[in-house]
Amino acid sequence: MIPTRQGGSALLIALVAVALATLLAVGLIERAQRDLARTGALLANERAWQYAMGMDALADRTLARVLADGLDPASLSGTWTEPFAVPGGHVQARLIDQHGRFNLNALGHPDGVVAARAESVLIRLLEQLGLPRAVAAELRAWQVADAIGAAAGGHELWYGAQDPPYRRAGLPLAHVSELRWLRSIDEAAFQRLSPHVTALPTRQFNVNANAASPELLSAMIEGLEVEQARRLLADGPFNDLEQLFAHPLLAGRPGSEHRAALVVRSGWFMVHSRVVLDGVVRDYHRLMDRSGSGYDFRWFSQGPP
Repeated sequence: MIPTRQGGSALLIALVAVALATLLAVGLIERAQRDLARTGALLANERAWQYAMGMDALADRTLARVLADGLDPASLSGTWTEPFAVPGGHVQARLIDQHGRFNLNALGHPDGVVAARAESVLIRLLEQLGLPRAVAAELRAWQVADAIGAAAGGHELWYGAQDPPYRRAGLPLAHVSELRWLRSIDEAAFQRLSPHVTALPTRQFNVNANAASPELLSAMIEGLEVEQARRLLADGPFNDLEQLFAHPLLAGRPGSEHRAALVVRSGWFMVHSRVVLDGVVRDYHRLMDRSGSGYDFRWFSQGPP
């Protein structure tokens, strides 16, 4: 039997219908797979978040126990916990001392005398690290501009009239990475300076002498050389300021400004929780005071912080 024209058209229509049905089925399958992948990612992120919160609670209890024993929690700084196995991976955490670093926001201290003293310390630290003094001048101008803008109630005052708008007035630094916005800082300078500084949510100007780097301690105590600061730290930790100032290297040197700017207990820590699930690394950070309360700031990075 010879196929008719109508029979050929019907076959073509049937083939087109099958092709459309196949495309629709493939589309539905792909959408379902995407939905499953999205749901799986959301569940993994939520699991990781909950594990990170658990490590935060562990850090809180650890700090409380160390303080109850009369010890400085700075002694825990940088030490990772043993990995805790969880389904699909493991979690661990560490404390990173922030009170043994120079608080960049102290440059905007409401007391001009304290702010100027903080700037002097930063200048000496920069000189110890071989970095330009212009970094301190630029940061101070940034902070002063912020203070002026906040007092005026305005939001259009920018640091550097001829430069791109770095940030809104009246806001302290939220993170040391903002140093990269400064004209006087390149990546190499940032890498040298960042281990010695922090950006706390307060304008406080004091440093834990037991946890400071030799370079920062030398900058905090004018006339104390870096090698002397290293020897001083080797004789620590010190239980109180009297014991610190009684050290032969400091005898007769520190004045009242040093006593106001130095402490022997750390109050600010960064809790770094690392969660590894199915080979994916997620890092969580929480800035906290030593009581386990106060300022609470988190950011998330997939991979190294």
